[in-house]
Amino acid sequence: MIPDYHTHTYFSDGESSHESYLRNAAAIGITEIGFTDHFSILPTKWTTKEEKIPELKNTIRSLKDTNSLPIEVKFGAEIDYIPGKEKEITRLIQSLPFDYIIGSVHFLGNWNFDTSADGFEGKDIDEIYEHYFSIMSDAIETGLYDIIGHLDLIKKFGYFPEKFPAKPLRNVLKSLQKNDTAIELNTSGLNKPCKEMYPSKEILEACYEYNIPVTLGSDAHNAEEAGQYFDKAIELLKNTGYRKIALFDQRKRRFENLI
Repeated sequence: MIPDYHTHTYFSDGESSHESYLRNAAAIGITEIGFTDHFSILPTKWTTKEEKIPELKNTIRSLKDTNSLPIEVKFGAEIDYIPGKEKEITRLIQSLPFDYIIGSVHFLGNWNFDTSADGFEGKDIDEIYEHYFSIMSDAIETGLYDIIGHLDLIKKFGYFPEKFPAKPLRNVLKSLQKNDTAIELNTSGLNKPCKEMYPSKEILEACYEYNIPVTLGSDAHNAEEAGQYFDKAIELLKNTGYRKIALFDQRKRRFENLI
């Protein structure tokens, strides 16, 4: 079983249609694909616009109802965690028939560190990492999310701390364990300045030690990126000790053998 649970279409900041994703994913052996366009309660250029949500919902419903599809389709979403906005996020999640929710942290205050590296310059990188993992732990503790996206996204632009924040990360791991929340092994980091998957090999090993469930995501923004580097990802998962992959349907999780 090989799912790709993190993809973006032109409904948010992706470039491709759902149909083109299905064709490309099937051609490389993906067995289940989840479409996770951005939903954000903050005004951003890359979120799904409110007026487009009914069309997105109907598109995925139509695909789910098509018996001839070569792979199974899931309706997911990537929803930013914004401290203090838990009620608004809850209402958003409850408004649509999602199969799973990916929770991500892209903002530290008003700074969207995922799109602008300017905030790193002249700052204490160790403190930035501690702040990031503290917010990530808060996101997990809400219980709103089925999967945590790109767990160490803060490294995207290649800024690494002198001393890794072991205690904040340990709090994240404990929160994942306590709330029975899965992570994804997100392969898109190999295309970024950090040049490694999210999370890193060391953090993935710690997740395994804490018995944290894992799934796979390419974070594709065009159909050609679906399943990117999954051969390396599956090898890393197996070498780490993982033998099961987490799958979702109507917010319920199950496990299948990692092939």
